[in-house]
Amino acid sequence: DIVYKQIQVMLRLLFILTAFVFSLAACEPQPDADELYDQLLVETNFDPSVSFNNYATFSLPEDTIGKVSNIRGDDSLIVGAGYARHVVQAIVNNLSSRGYTRVDRNENPDLAINAFIVKNLDIQQQINYPGYYGYPGYYYPGHFGYGSYYYPYINTYVYNTEVLVIEMIDLKNVVKNQVKVVWNAYLGDVYTALDPQTQSVAAIDQAFRQSPFIQNGAL
Repeated sequence: DIVYKQIQVMLRLLFILTAFVFSLAACEPQPDADELYDQLLVETNFDPSVSFNNYATFSLPEDTIGKVSNIRGDDSLIVGAGYARHVVQAIVNNLSSRGYTRVDRNENPDLAINAFIVKNLDIQQQINYPGYYGYPGYYYPGHFGYGSYYYPYINTYVYNTEVLVIEMIDLKNVVKNQVKVVWNAYLGDVYTALDPQTQSVAAIDQAFRQSPFIQNGAL
């Protein structure tokens, strides 16, 4: 499946891009601590060579988003009236307000919209060697003083992050069975959000606000 292969390619770059996003955020004025809990970080990227007013229709799965993980066998689907439905509806509302029409996948849409959560579980361990503590001196030949050797101890750090990814894929201009992502958004961290559903919807709205060029020319 062409779209699925495109997702795999994007995932290889996602964790590098996520680190890059946070490095960019470090250049901004430090936000208020409450804002870090109330809002998700939003990054959007687009292809400047694309005229978004040339697209008219899009397809998006109903109330379903994917969940992919760097843990083997942990991939799944988020389906239903909870988180997935609100995320999908927020995307549909924004695209509809820009003049695009949602159609079924078999109706030859101009754009395919992918929405999925990327889960990254990172476990790091640090081994500490305190060393030898004692007093100098000779008690008998070959024996140097006395003291204590502290056994090494291990500090374990676990980082669990989840980033909501939205991709806009051009299906109108497929070249040699190759498709192109013309716009994407990275929204996170969903895992540490106090209200993932509400904050994700707000972040989706923000992603479109900072992308005013997404507009159907027929509107």
